[in-house]
Amino acid sequence: MKAERRRFLAYGSTALLSACAPGRSSNPDVTFIIPYAPGGGFDSYVRAVIPALQKSLGALVIPQNVDGAGGAQAAQEIHRAKPDGSIISIVNIPGAMILREQGGLDFDLQKLSWIANMGRDAYALLVPATSAIHSVDHLRALGHQRPVKFTCVGAAGTAYSATKIGTRLLGVRSQIITGYKGTNDYIVAAVRGDGDAAIASLASVNSYLKAKAVRVLCTFEKTGSLPGVPDATTLGLPDLVDIAQFRPIAGPPGMPAPIIERLSKAFISALRQPSVVEWAARNHANLTPDDPAETMRILQNQAQFVTRWKNQLAVA
Repeated sequence: MKAERRRFLAYGSTALLSACAPGRSSNPDVTFIIPYAPGGGFDSYVRAVIPALQKSLGALVIPQNVDGAGGAQAAQEIHRAKPDGSIISIVNIPGAMILREQGGLDFDLQKLSWIANMGRDAYALLVPATSAIHSVDHLRALGHQRPVKFTCVGAAGTAYSATKIGTRLLGVRSQIITGYKGTNDYIVAAVRGDGDAAIASLASVNSYLKAKAVRVLCTFEKTGSLPGVPDATTLGLPDLVDIAQFRPIAGPPGMPAPIIERLSKAFISALRQPSVVEWAARNHANLTPDDPAETMRILQNQAQFVTRWKNQLAVA
């Protein structure tokens, strides 16, 4: 039954996109791989930009969720695809780099054809709205009594690294409870009491804030976007700002420069469309329409980040 429902949803999504596409042209359809299950931050970003991207490309863009092995299954699929512009993928950075260090990927990420970067999302530390914990100091005090339980995805996920490094910088003794398939799963787990708290991207937390299901104790932003919530500057912990989630777009290795340029221009144009900008504002998503050169610079910086915290992430 679940498999049938997924097929129905996939068909319905494709049919809707076909109806909304700006007419059929000579440009081929583009499959847009999402490396996680529907409903998380990566899925939200892709589906929010697709209508504007279709107009920029003059082609149908079809989202495809390829969930498995912490993003490795999707990465392998894009790595093996033909470099003709018909298949692209959003990539979890630094998550994919951590996965590579752990042996979960058998190819050099730098060899992918990097097209653009969609966004840079800061993280937030949250507790259930019903929790008796109301501040980071309360968490620290609890940590003196016992490890504070944080729900999270597995060690290959970016949220895992954010939790490991973030709690260390905050001075909170932690125990990370893993095994959840995606961001929504582990946030819901924290809300229902599987753990005391969770760390997730602001874009993922937003819907739970609107539903008044969680309370945010702090964000890892330099300048906070949530009124009354402490940020990295307020906490006196500037290193928290370095913990971020990037959402670059890649194609298979060897993609010709004209195709990269065409796709990059289409993405940058789409990310600047009012409908996408408004979506980002509503969901605390930080859009950064970065070109291929800037995207490569981001990758280099994040590679240094992973190297710096390698021991903490147990990826040696």
